[in-house]
Amino acid sequence: MILSGRNQRGLSKIEIVRCQQIWKFLCGNKKLELVIIAAHKHSSRTRFLENENRVYLGADVKPGSGIEANARMSIVACLAHELAHVQRFEMGFRRTFDFPDNLIDEAETSLHASCFTQIGIKDREDLIEDARDRLIQWLSETGRRSRNESGT
Repeated sequence: MILSGRNQRGLSKIEIVRCQQIWKFLCGNKKLELVIIAAHKHSSRTRFLENENRVYLGADVKPGSGIEANARMSIVACLAHELAHVQRFEMGFRRTFDFPDNLIDEAETSLHASCFTQIGIKDREDLIEDARDRLIQWLSETGRRSRNESGT
């Protein structure tokens, strides 16, 4: 699974404040809430909830020890990805949560975030590599399914 290499340790108060500052920087003049209620908890997840139109901060906002682009992504890149989910939702994109097709939405979201002018080149590269990895995984999964359906 792509997300396996991200941080699991709950965030400290200082780390949460830093994430809030990064979020404000990424959002610019647009006031978007970053919900921090579970950020201090072990294994909490950073995610956008469409039904609430809110982003939740989790322990996995920080990079981890994995070698995949997703595991390496900085806090800035991770929060940019979540902001891209918000923007795509506001533009009318409705994503599927069904695997493997959700990988396409995640790839498109990382590509969207890679265009943010507020991020640096390393974050842009990691987001683009994350998109590539997700598309490769989608191709692998759909290829496996089609082979299973055809009996080969």
